[in-house]
Amino acid sequence: YMAAMLANLSTFSIGTMLGWTSPMQPLLSSDNPPVGSEPISTEFISWVGSINFIGALCGTFFWGIASDRLGRKYTALLDAIPFIVSWIIILTARNVWWLLVARFIVGIGCSGVIINIPIYVAEMAEDKIRGSLGSFLMIFLNSGCVFSYVIGSLTSYHGLAAICLCVPIVFLMVFSCLPESPSYLWNRGKRKEAERSLLWFRGGHVNQTLKEIEDLKIRPDKFTAKPSYRDLLRSKGVKKAVILSIAFIIGQQFCGILAILTYTVKIFQDSGSSLSAHNSMIVVGILQLLSALMSSFLVDRTGRRFLLISSYCAMSISLSTLSTYLYFYNASWNPLLKWIPIICISVNVISYSIGVGPVPFVVMSEIFPPDIRGFASSKIQLLGTFLSFATVKTFPFLTGLLGTHGCFLLYAVFCAVLSVFNFKILPETKGKPLQTIFKLLNGEDTTKIDENEFSELVSEQKTTIVKNQLV
Repeated sequence: YMAAMLANLSTFSIGTMLGWTSPMQPLLSSDNPPVGSEPISTEFISWVGSINFIGALCGTFFWGIASDRLGRKYTALLDAIPFIVSWIIILTARNVWWLLVARFIVGIGCSGVIINIPIYVAEMAEDKIRGSLGSFLMIFLNSGCVFSYVIGSLTSYHGLAAICLCVPIVFLMVFSCLPESPSYLWNRGKRKEAERSLLWFRGGHVNQTLKEIEDLKIRPDKFTAKPSYRDLLRSKGVKKAVILSIAFIIGQQFCGILAILTYTVKIFQDSGSSLSAHNSMIVVGILQLLSALMSSFLVDRTGRRFLLISSYCAMSISLSTLSTYLYFYNASWNPLLKWIPIICISVNVISYSIGVGPVPFVVMSEIFPPDIRGFASSKIQLLGTFLSFATVKTFPFLTGLLGTHGCFLLYAVFCAVLSVFNFKILPETKGKPLQTIFKLLNGEDTTKIDENEFSELVSEQKTTIVKNQLV
């Protein structure tokens, strides 16, 4: 658990970056802005908030290759540099154009974290808690957002940037003490280092380490030195993993969460709430954080399939209800009915943060073979980043074309379709060794147990010998 927390400090950095724009927007557009001499226009601020997606698009071409060649650990350490550089630029910026440069650079770093950290966590985690540890990504990301919301309301522009700068620096110092992923080392032929790494992650428990070494031994020995797009089509299992991952990414972007977050402040205001726009976002951020914590508790108990499918269903129902309310809304209605959209928003945000948000990252880190895991993740993330940017920029157009109620209804249909799709095609990966998951995707019979796969070295002499070799 501690290793996963330390690894996800970089995810916390993403959250601070995403949350930074909310408290800083009023300061940047004020008559006495902290950067430049004139108030920054709303259009320019929208670019400050979205140009990081373009940086992330560029980063996806590099980080997957780096993860497979340099290793998960050294890629993560390298990935801290864009965050540090970005916050330094924000701290020292003299004009608004430097803000665009800083946000572009941090976007490059964000794509690296989303690609590499879930892989590192999945490869070092025990099978029985792999889902819980994988959910840390959304927990720390949401924590970073809430952190920026709260600290930004209590301190100045330069104060928030200085505090956020400390996060990647601390990550760089503490993560350098962690070992490389044992799975990566094993597939690179560094067997002795892999054994030491695995023993470290298992807290020195030799018997557990031996069992997992036996599992590593039955994996294919080949490691693709230079993965290509052809490797994404090399087997039935890999093809199915690609299809599932594309569906996950499309679902995350077209499930309506962006529309909900965009419309949150107005819905709170229309309901008669006295909360300010900033405090409304803090409330939503806390809801997301608590839901992500719940997801971490449930994902290894109820399973990935149940969480994902049920969250899609709940989002579809809440979006349909909200769409109906907005279509038939009349100002003369009973004031109590104005709570309907707030309830719908709450259900939608909670459902996303429990299932649709975190579960795809958990599953995508499990379903690709280790030799192309970084490459495949980078290409899937490339699609996700492009869709994120496209969704941000096209949402106003869709609202004008279909109306707000029409947009929500469209997203409700997407959620319903995706729930059926995942029910039909998504296998349950809870508690299964990665090798078994690959067999499931390939359609192989997982009931045939290889005697080597589950052999246990229980002899005291063997335990002593291996312990001496590993320590």
